[in-house]
Amino acid sequence: MIRIDALKFFRPTPEYRKLLILEALKENSDISQKDLSVIVGIVPSLINKYLNEFKELGLIKVESQGRKIRYILTDEGVSELYYLKLSFFNDVVSLSIKIESHLENILLKLKSKKNIGIYGAGLVGRALAQLLLNRGFNVVVFFDDDEKKIGDRYLGIPIVNIASKAGVDALIVASIKNSEKMVKIAKNFHYSDIYLFNTEEFKIKWHG
Repeated sequence: MIRIDALKFFRPTPEYRKLLILEALKENSDISQKDLSVIVGIVPSLINKYLNEFKELGLIKVESQGRKIRYILTDEGVSELYYLKLSFFNDVVSLSIKIESHLENILLKLKSKKNIGIYGAGLVGRALAQLLLNRGFNVVVFFDDDEKKIGDRYLGIPIVNIASKAGVDALIVASIKNSEKMVKIAKNFHYSDIYLFNTEEFKIKWHG
């Protein structure tokens, strides 16, 4: 299952935490509250609160065997788990559809481009490269003005100076602050078919 707690711009909701707990209990009824807290990312006292709520709702049965406690999902608990999974999947699909609409502009403009270069090997350029590679585009080179990055690779793609002549069918300038300056530099080195990535609208526009 996709772990949104690993994504810094997505905050786990109570429903998502319920899903994680029920899923963990289904896989291992002997799991401790401490281990559950690690999986869910909350303190054990909150885990105990969730478990008490589940017990009151009839989602789990609690069995004591000496010092060992087992949390067993009831039929209602299994049904709730499947409902939460389906709801989570529905939200992911809805988000995916919204993202697709934003990406359409990028993908259509680059559809006929065989070899793509990205000017800017920072956060914007790397994210853009991952997106294009996942969609089957051929990103062959990163250009960057930072000498510390020159000679490195990202996703197997070499990072070179913009002065290096590299055969690309399209050059995408990817920067938050310096895009206009970088376009001028690229033109000075006789690169053509330049696209500017707009980080505000998440679109690219042809620059010449």
